[in-house]
Amino acid sequence: MAMTKVIMHNSISLDGSFTDFEVNMGLHYQIASTYKADANLIGSNTIKTGIEIYSGEIPLENEGDLTKPDRSVALPYWVIADTKGITQGLLHTCRSFEFCKDVIVLISQQTNEDYMNYLKDRNYDYLVCGNEHIDFEKALSALSTKYGIKTILIDSGPTLNGVLLSKGLIDEISLLVSPILVGGKSDKLLAHLNNGSTNINLKLLACEDVEKELVLLRYEVLKGNPDLS
Repeated sequence: MAMTKVIMHNSISLDGSFTDFEVNMGLHYQIASTYKADANLIGSNTIKTGIEIYSGEIPLENEGDLTKPDRSVALPYWVIADTKGITQGLLHTCRSFEFCKDVIVLISQQTNEDYMNYLKDRNYDYLVCGNEHIDFEKALSALSTKYGIKTILIDSGPTLNGVLLSKGLIDEISLLVSPILVGGKSDKLLAHLNNGSTNINLKLLACEDVEKELVLLRYEVLKGNPDLS
């Protein structure tokens, strides 16, 4: 597989929730920008939820939404994993975002034809990676080979984070930790992590007090090492 660095970046509470508290979005994205990613990898449910929370009423598509935007090559692609067409009718809100170079969608061989036609009609690039589910190792290789993507930032929820961590495809974890405890009502960031009986060992890269008692933690994900716990 082509060498691609994958960084998982999230804002969480001290007890590991990524919901039910106020995220410092400005600081979150300020830190994300320092990683200079070529692409942001986002799950379809994260896109849908984000649009519902922050955009209010979804704007109608206009003619400009049907063509690829002409933006700086320094901007990151938004790579959206969506085998079920959850983002159908929503992608123009991503494409119109000024800090997005354009959208690339990851689908599977079983993605329905209606969604594929939606992508084709609007000139969205898409990659077929896997039969029913996305083969992310294949997807990362294709993104590197076809688009020259060398660094990918994941800013998503527990499903996508859990899949990529379980498969050993994340190289670094970046967590902006808020001084708050949310409790049992929350959604835990790594609730879907399934790594069998082997722990995933980490190496601390940085621990920084960044702003208003928020702490930035950065870890390298150690691969191919025995369980040291």
